[in-house]
Order: sequence, then C-alpha cells, then structure tokens
Amino acid sequence: MSCEGCYEHNFVLQTIIEMARRGRRQCVVEWLDLANAFGSMPHHHIFATLQEFGVPENFLRVIQEVYKGCSTTIRSVEGETAEIPIWSRVKQGCPLSPIIFNLIVEPLLRVISNDADGFNLHGERVSVLAYVDDLVLTADDPENLQRMLDATS
Repeated sequence: MSCEGCYEHNFVLQTIIEMARRGRRQCVVEWLDLANAFGSMPHHHIFATLQEFGVPENFLRVIQEVYKGCSTTIRSVEGETAEIPIWSRVKQGCPLSPIIFNLIVEPLLRVISNDADGFNLHGERVSVLAYVDDLVLTADDPENLQRMLDATS
C-alpha cells in the first residue's frame, strides 16, 4: 500500500512549522477528525456528488444498484432482529469505497481551499491537508483559520 501522500503532507506541514519558527512568523494549525467519516455519508449524497462530478450514468446506476436495499440485522441470544435498512455509509471492504469517499470529500476540500488564505509557503497558499478522514487546516493568523473552520462546518 502506497503512503506517498501522507509523507508529502507530513513534509509540507513540517516545512510550514519550521518556516514559522525560523522566520518568527505566526502559524496556526488545526487538526480535524471527521467522526465516523465512512459511516456518515448518506447514500443520496454519494449519488448526487458522483453525478455532479460527471460520473457516466451507466456507472452511476451500477453503484446505485450496489447500495440499493442494504440492510443489517443484529443477532443475540434471543434471536435475530428484523432487517434494519442502511441509508448511509460507504460499503465496508468494497474496493470502490475509498475512491467514492475521496470524491465525496473533494467538494469540502475545494470550499476550504477557495475560501481561505492558508499559510504562505514559498508563494503558494497551503490551507488544507487531507489524511483519509483527518484534515489539517493551516493559516497565517487565527482569523483566517476561523474562516476555514466556518467554511468546513
């Protein structure tokens, strides 16, 4: 499994912190953990986002079919419960799930990046680094960070 993205993000974050220390500049960093990120994606939102990204209709129908009629039951000493419908979450163990999750999170990353100044790193603004279901927001001052947090919420 490749981890180059994490190494790159760690390097960028380390460089930002070092630049702030050496240059005696202000650097504000916020770590966000998206609680139950894979389990909190409503199916209708998954389909709508994939459609917005221009996923071909045939492929979208296949994905909808995979998610259609999902349910679970709970087994106990008294027996099994009635089926409980599942209306949200990416499918556990499905090879498409990480790709779908990344596509669903992409609009959020774009909103944060477009609405924020971020931290000036060699002339480039770095505002958000994504680590699967964790986000790191970086800014030059607390006000910019607050704007990013507002955009995130």
